[in-house]
Amino acid sequence: MADFKLEVTDSGKKNWAGLLWIWLTSNWKSRIQVEVLFLNRLFRIHMTNITGAGANELAMSLLPTLFRLKGSSVDKVYISKDVYSYDRRMGKACVVMYRRIMPRSISRFLECTLFSSKFNGCSPIFVLGDLPLRCKAPQTVFVQTSHLLKPENIRFNLGSLKYSVSRFIFSVNKKYVRAFIVQTDVMRDGISNSYGINKNKIHVIPQPVPSWLLDSGLRRSSQRKERSKLRLFYPAAYYPHKNHSLLSQLRKQEGLPWPVENLVLTIDESLNPLKGMSSVHCTGQLPSENMIAEYSKTDALLFLSSMESFGFPLVEAMYIGLPIICPDLPYARALCGTQAIYFIPSDIKSLCDSILVLKNRLDQGWFPDWSEQLCSLPDDWESVASQMVEVVCK
Repeated sequence: MADFKLEVTDSGKKNWAGLLWIWLTSNWKSRIQVEVLFLNRLFRIHMTNITGAGANELAMSLLPTLFRLKGSSVDKVYISKDVYSYDRRMGKACVVMYRRIMPRSISRFLECTLFSSKFNGCSPIFVLGDLPLRCKAPQTVFVQTSHLLKPENIRFNLGSLKYSVSRFIFSVNKKYVRAFIVQTDVMRDGISNSYGINKNKIHVIPQPVPSWLLDSGLRRSSQRKERSKLRLFYPAAYYPHKNHSLLSQLRKQEGLPWPVENLVLTIDESLNPLKGMSSVHCTGQLPSENMIAEYSKTDALLFLSSMESFGFPLVEAMYIGLPIICPDLPYARALCGTQAIYFIPSDIKSLCDSILVLKNRLDQGWFPDWSEQLCSLPDDWESVASQMVEVVCK
């Protein structure tokens, strides 16, 4: 494919006249390449910039399905040492491995800007790492982080600087993108409003729960063992927006209700916001079998995050049938509807009150009905992969 390049307009549409000219004037090998590309829906996957626990978990479920999907073929995969474990899932695709020499943030910036011409080509490229590439190819970008949405107030710290650079890259490279994929209507509206992108270019494709949970068949009923207090589970890595720090306010306000027997956090003990409190247990990141074990014995999902592009734990809890306590924010409302128990974001009293509400409801035999919310989510990863390939190879 590197023998010829396809010019792409700002809207990202394929130059069909150019392709016809290539076919008419090229040798028989190049003709075969063009025919294979469009008859077999050949495309490339760029995933060197995947970051975050949620994005990695999604990739682990999505990638195997993309590779075995009938009617399309993955020609090449660009990965880095950071995601080397995905190599075994690449099938027969050509794997291009990158080793970062400079710090990751600098390397990502250079790859998406000055050195993106290496990704030029006829075959469509599917970018899984949020940031568009400055390349001449039919490009589709899967946006999975809400940090790309422009904030109302800019904070001056290292974390904010990193996200500001990412938003700059997104802003200057958006013209090279033919289509965007997001997981919710909230993200579509946010991307459109933040960057002035036509909503027709932004495709909403929600995802089901991860493959490991689908395979487990785990379901919970309304039956709950008699206990005076609750067991809660918050599966989230330690990032500022995951808002673990909210729990530390419990020490500052005495007399707040805390009907919790056991709260499990999937962070290291050194990051425990309530060190010394016997009801809080930190496990570190859990493998899938331990996640299933925790979901099997918890009374409800506690979710504290202040911003999300999707929120896999919310979907996981709904799939299992668990009650959910989460902040009253647009991303949570869009997924959970009226069945979740909401608290005022960053308000510890409101959080404690919502936990007490949950306990009282459960004591009275209440249990959520997630059937309406689950109807809006796909049943399997095959349908998700098929929708994405339709967008990528359109």
